[in-house]
Amino acid sequence: MSELFPERPVLFYPSLALRYGADEALLLSILDELFRQQALAEGGVDTLLLAPSQCQMLTPFWPAARFSVTLGSLERQGLIQAQQGHNGTLRIQRRQAAAPNAVPAAEAVSVSKPEPGPELRPASLPVYDTPPPSPAPAPGRTRGPAPMFGGNAGWRRGKNELEQIFDWHEERNQRLMPMTMGWQPGEAFHDMLSRQAIPSEFAQQCLDEFVLYWLDKDRKETNWDQKFLAWVKREWVRKQSRDSAGRSEEQQPLGQLNENTRRDTRENRKRVTAAIMDIKDTDW
Repeated sequence: MSELFPERPVLFYPSLALRYGADEALLLSILDELFRQQALAEGGVDTLLLAPSQCQMLTPFWPAARFSVTLGSLERQGLIQAQQGHNGTLRIQRRQAAAPNAVPAAEAVSVSKPEPGPELRPASLPVYDTPPPSPAPAPGRTRGPAPMFGGNAGWRRGKNELEQIFDWHEERNQRLMPMTMGWQPGEAFHDMLSRQAIPSEFAQQCLDEFVLYWLDKDRKETNWDQKFLAWVKREWVRKQSRDSAGRSEEQQPLGQLNENTRRDTRENRKRVTAAIMDIKDTDW
């Protein structure tokens, strides 16, 4: 950045440009800075003596004719007094700023000797290090809310993934219900039960055990019907397994059962005897 901006910047005031002209505001700012430097060095002197080479160094981005035109415009508007000597030395003195509606005295552009008249006090331009405070509102008027982008209500800011998870858990917690002693399944449970080909009487037999189990757990759920359906289906499968095992035992003859038992006993005894007689086998 230091290579891009090698020298000290020149201040440009848009308000002065609207009042006196863009070139005039720029040159006036340069001259004001020179007046300030000379005042600090010499103590309150409001007159500048500039050699021709110094005048060219003030505005190297302008040709000499443009500098003379702009300096003459400032003089006609009553901001400065400029007088050029025989050797080209330029004498500039500050004057009080002219009124906004003042009309230039002549249309010719030149650096001429000012007409004799009463000397006016030089004007100093205000310089602010910080922006001036905003004016207070008029009494009896209250300032309304600042406008919002996207209408009166504005556009809502999209929530991130973590905020969406928190909202989902909060909504789920509001729908949790504890188990109560008099709980009964709803109509949706009986509709799902009929699709599983499970009798409603069997589900009614499982209801008391289900309620007592979850009362002891002190737990909350959003849908107890679904949990009760899983309970009934599990108990129904167990009942079917018990019934199938009972029918298998009833269909098998008693003599065949005894024969199988004796055969298994003999086989086990033979394996134990063979293991004992094998002296090299020490695993037993």
